Amino acid sequence: MKKLIVAALAVFALAALVGCSNSSSSSSSSSSSASSGSSSVATEPKDYSQILHDAREDEWNENLMIVSPGEEEGTFTAIDGYSSDLSEDDLNSQVTNLVLPLIGLEEGDYEDFAISVSGIITQSYGVAIVKPAEGKTEAVKAALEDYVAKQQSSMENYLMDQYEIAKAAKVTVVPTGEVVMVCCENQDAVLTAIQDALAA
Repeated sequence: MKKLIVAALAVFALAALVGCSNSSSSSSSSSSSASSGSSSVATEPKDYSQILHDAREDEWNENLMIVSPGEEEGTFTAIDGYSSDLSEDDLNSQVTNLVLPLIGLEEGDYEDFAISVSGIITQSYGVAIVKPAEGKTEAVKAALEDYVAKQQSSMENYLMDQYEIAKAAKVTVVPTGEVVMVCCENQDAVLTAIQDALAA
């Protein structure tokens, strides 16, 4: 009789252990899966060009292109404005010789960006989202602030409406780590739209 009771207790104990083990394994697996899922969401890259496109008015999307790095080093892509009229070589040349020097960025300063600037001297317009390379946040911020300062200086005694736009421009490091520059009309609304999209 004692042997029967001991055997029964052993079976119950074994069943309890197996149940706990399955529950723990399942919990650990779902926790690991959830952690893996949240990690992939957190690292998913943002489409900076689309964010700029969505944040600004249609007029600017029709007239000024937004440029960003291409898949291969030294190449660039663009949307909006006259980008569809440019050959790949012309686009790469414009970004390398005009846009980046105008904005003050050098190779090695950034991991990614989307930039739209006006090359017309009677127009104060520039918007940018730059993901700095490691340790380059202050350098990128300083470059964009210098661009804004030059806009202010060139417009101050020339076109007061454009000077007011440049004077109200904003350069800020957002919580997600990008440096954002907004030098355009309705800058507060544009900046808020960009920040909201980056944080989403």
